[in-house]
Amino acid sequence: MTSISSAAATPSGRPLPAAGGAAPRFQPEIQGLRALAVLVVLLYHFWPDRLTGGYVGVDVFFVISGYLITAHLFKEAVKTGGVRLGQFWARRIRRLLPLSLLVLLLTAISAVLILPSTAWQATLRQIIASTLYVQNWILAADAVEYSKADERATAVQHFWTLSVEEQFYVLWPVLLALTLMFLALRQRRSGAPGLERAQIRAAFLWVVGLLGAFSLAFSIYYTAVAPAQAYFVTPTRIWEFTLGAIAALVLGSRQFNGRLGNLLGWVGFLMIAGAAVFYTDATPFPGWTALVPTLGTVLVLVCGGREPGTGVHWWLSLRPATAIGDWSYAIYLWHWPVVIFSPYISEAARFWYIKVLLILGIIGLSALSTRFFETPIRRAKILLPTWRTMAAAGTGMVLVIVSGIVAVSTMQTSSADATLTEDHPCYGYRALANPEECGDPFEGELGLWPSPAVVAEQYQEEAFPGCQADEDTPGVQECWLGAEESEAEGTIAVFGDSHATMWLPALDEIAQEQDKRLLVMTRSACTPRGGEVGEDSSECLKTNTEIIDQVSEDESIETVVLAASQRHGEFGGPSRDLGLDEEEYDLDDSALAMYEPIMTWLEADKEVVVFGEAPRLSNEEESEQTLPECVALNENDLSACNETQEDTRVGDRWLTRSAEVFEDAENYHFVPTEDLVCREDTCYAVLGGAITYSDNSHLAQDFVRTTVPELTDRMESALTRSS
Repeated sequence: MTSISSAAATPSGRPLPAAGGAAPRFQPEIQGLRALAVLVVLLYHFWPDRLTGGYVGVDVFFVISGYLITAHLFKEAVKTGGVRLGQFWARRIRRLLPLSLLVLLLTAISAVLILPSTAWQATLRQIIASTLYVQNWILAADAVEYSKADERATAVQHFWTLSVEEQFYVLWPVLLALTLMFLALRQRRSGAPGLERAQIRAAFLWVVGLLGAFSLAFSIYYTAVAPAQAYFVTPTRIWEFTLGAIAALVLGSRQFNGRLGNLLGWVGFLMIAGAAVFYTDATPFPGWTALVPTLGTVLVLVCGGREPGTGVHWWLSLRPATAIGDWSYAIYLWHWPVVIFSPYISEAARFWYIKVLLILGIIGLSALSTRFFETPIRRAKILLPTWRTMAAAGTGMVLVIVSGIVAVSTMQTSSADATLTEDHPCYGYRALANPEECGDPFEGELGLWPSPAVVAEQYQEEAFPGCQADEDTPGVQECWLGAEESEAEGTIAVFGDSHATMWLPALDEIAQEQDKRLLVMTRSACTPRGGEVGEDSSECLKTNTEIIDQVSEDESIETVVLAASQRHGEFGGPSRDLGLDEEEYDLDDSALAMYEPIMTWLEADKEVVVFGEAPRLSNEEESEQTLPECVALNENDLSACNETQEDTRVGDRWLTRSAEVFEDAENYHFVPTEDLVCREDTCYAVLGGAITYSDNSHLAQDFVRTTVPELTDRMESALTRSS
């Protein structure tokens, strides 16, 4: 295996002078490698079930960026003894911001014209984050919020990778500049002459190597403990840039060719392709598994042959490959909005031949925008002064943000229905309860209030912030609602998951009317149940056990309301024998565990109110559409969003079935809930102008408040006995 001198290509594709005065030699295979990376991502986003690991294309880009940028900064450091930060950032801005801001601006305008109103606010929020290059941190934060776990991807979600890159471009030269300052200071103190190339290279390698090692270790750890956040945050990705940086610093302008070098280049190519084919969404990423595509990228960068037909670099240097590489940045920017928007424009977008046409259109648009927009702005002499570049960037970012805000607010104002309010006598469930006065409650003749967009936000913005604990929060978290303590006569406790929390707008009013305090002890994604607690038990089970004991022992708690989702995981049985006839009622361990708190509180002489499971709408496994989104898309035919009652029953519904198990228990009270939204085997998306759900399974806050009189009647026996 032999090495040859080869200059590293700049991100714009122009060659840099080779080290040591050697003749410059451009690396066209880098553009071909970019083409491979962007095509892998493109195919993954159009056919995620076929190319399941196509997301690794992003990691290829990260390694290339580390390789090219570090080579450039090292060359500058050797030549000048420093790093001109302002000029570096200005070049990055002229290269990256114009096209990204154009895509963001057009996406903001297109979103309010194409997407349902339920998607406008989320899209605007992420457009602002993308404009400020903090999108990856927003997505990481959303990944840990239970209310946003099922939120659909926005048209600018792909900007998270650009945010990581921009953060790298900000921090990397600062780190290397500080390293140079330290070296220069040490040289002056020792009286030694100027910095040598070898000194700079060694110092950079130490800094880059240590940073990369820490980042890789953290990436492996964080991917194991918090995979959703680890995928997006910058510290788990820095090591990928450092791989490219180390290659640039160690080898400089050399590459390895010959038979062995070419073989290693093909091995690297196959490592990338293999990861794209065999990795899936279940692969822990970007931990140690990301080493396969990233090390493969390094191999392709530093090893390969140019022999026609057999050389990996020959294939990557062909004009079609380098052309796609030249347009790769634009392709990446344009493709994702097309993926998101196209299904809303036409249902035909799901067909393979339409997807092929869309891909060809994206490539064509990318070629044009690169040639006639990105390149002219990057080379514009008027922007060459650093201060002008910075000023133009700031102006463009403000323009995008303001345009997005104006577009969304204007469309929301024009679509608002001010004629209907929550006080209307036929609003929400009242229309269903008073058919003689209100007529047909299902036709939507009253209009809609609030709008689908507002209803969709309600699930993410809780009616009573802080009243629902996160699944893994240790200890019992209490929240007090209802009547003031000084005026209250007794306490009602609420226990369950988010499907118990959704009833709080009604239960709070009921508690106030009954002069009772409302003690809320709900926890997201935590099925109310008992069971044996051990060292490895979840915080959910540990806390549930504490709550069961606390409620049993608290004499001020007279009534307990229990509610939960009909969907839950499998878990072990109860901590004791409940004395129930398991065969007669066909009870499994999960059922018995869920009945343990009911039995315990009945034995403690509490009034136990069990709410039946709410219907679950839009439940098709392949459907990501929420009910408010469906309503926004079908305001002229709301019946399109209705469901048959049988289709809304998707779980074991052990709480509903508890009515039969405990029917002879004096203190047991069952509150059916299906008929609050369903009649004659149909469950309705809109009742009396109120959208019934804020997602697909949680009832909307405004609708829940309209059920207060009905729920009061259904709970009357429990409330009367506890008084």
